[in-house]
Amino acid sequence: MKKQMVVCEDGRRRQARVYGFPREEDDFVIFKAGIRVRGKHVTGEAWHSRKTGVWYFLTSPGCKNSFLLPRCNERPKEPSTSLLRSPSIRVE
Repeated sequence: MKKQMVVCEDGRRRQARVYGFPREEDDFVIFKAGIRVRGKHVTGEAWHSRKTGVWYFLTSPGCKNSFLLPRCNERPKEPSTSLLRSPSIRVE
């Protein structure tokens, strides 16, 4: 088990406990995880983007205290790759 800062679906950053064996889906590595919301433990999944290096947290339907952080998406929303590129400097 390791601790990792994640971005939750409500936009807040929280510390998650990441555990278990990873599975892969496209450019994401997915682990089981848990966070604390309002003093209660919420279980779900930690999605790590290989492109951006950002960790996301999504609740799992029917898991412990999932009503505290309702699941809005089936997968994390990432900025488009054009926003990730550094702006090019033009010298004329």
